[in-house]
Amino acid sequence: MPASKMNYSDKINELLAQLPDFVSDFIYNFGRVENYATKLEYCRDIKTYLEFITNFLPKYCDKSIKEITLKDLGEIEVLDINRFLTTLAGNHKETTVKRKRASLSSMYGFFVATGKLSRNPIAATKTIKIPEKDVIYLTNDEQRILLDTVRHGTHLHDSVAKVHYIYADRDSAMFILLLDTGLRVSEMLDTDIIDYNLEDCSVVVTRKGGDTQVIYYSDECRDYLDIYFSSQKAKYGLSNSSLKFPAFTTTTGNRLGVRAVEMLVKKYVSVCLPEKTRIISPHKLRSSFAMSFYAASDNNILLLKKKMNHKSIQTTNIYAKASDTAMKDSRSLLQGLR
Repeated sequence: MPASKMNYSDKINELLAQLPDFVSDFIYNFGRVENYATKLEYCRDIKTYLEFITNFLPKYCDKSIKEITLKDLGEIEVLDINRFLTTLAGNHKETTVKRKRASLSSMYGFFVATGKLSRNPIAATKTIKIPEKDVIYLTNDEQRILLDTVRHGTHLHDSVAKVHYIYADRDSAMFILLLDTGLRVSEMLDTDIIDYNLEDCSVVVTRKGGDTQVIYYSDECRDYLDIYFSSQKAKYGLSNSSLKFPAFTTTTGNRLGVRAVEMLVKKYVSVCLPEKTRIISPHKLRSSFAMSFYAASDNNILLLKKKMNHKSIQTTNIYAKASDTAMKDSRSLLQGLR
């Protein structure tokens, strides 16, 4: 088992030891969830729910979390669950409350499906409506400005520019890959050199949820990857039989972390697009890819859904709506030119 999964597994087991046995039945038998990070979130969400039950519902105040039974769970009233959700709303974002509600719904649904509960009270609780947010992304011109800084150190302060050559090959390959493919940063950083086929410009990645997928990138991206990987092979004495080596590393050869990429994005954006410093993150590079690809593919939303590895078309649809809005805005700009 990979180290990351072992770490998640340890945390899951630590939480399950504090929870009733029926929670373990759910976590390890709920067939639709293979992602260990998701299982861990379920454990945390269920623990929060059980803490509310034992702390705020008089009927169960004399019980510890561990003593709550499946029968108790089935007797919780819809009104009490709504109180729980309202309490959460006072301390968390709407997206967090919605996710926790979904976790509980999955748990109740599992026990209804297996015949151990007769009803899913979550189905009757109030739904959490998430207001639509504007899609934040870099236009094609802004992407070019960013890549120019990453490649050549343009606009970097003198002290930083002097050592930019140390990171230029790696950062160029990494930023172009993100803007070329829309990969999540964690997906990209989990890859090894052996996963890349430079002949057909492809890489095998493990997507969110655990599925593997072949992703394609441009010839330009291939060229930058080739330069960077060649320098890595020479620096660390890698042979073709030892290419199970992190694709993107620190200067000491350790696998680069998500936080490091977040800091790199801030570093480059702050000097070349300072007005975007506070709003552009690695995930916004993914949004930038989505907006560019949607326009370049003649608004092929199904292809974009596949490229983005979205489970639901509704998630992909936010880019279609944003693109439509951008088109309407461009109409008024054109009129202003006359």
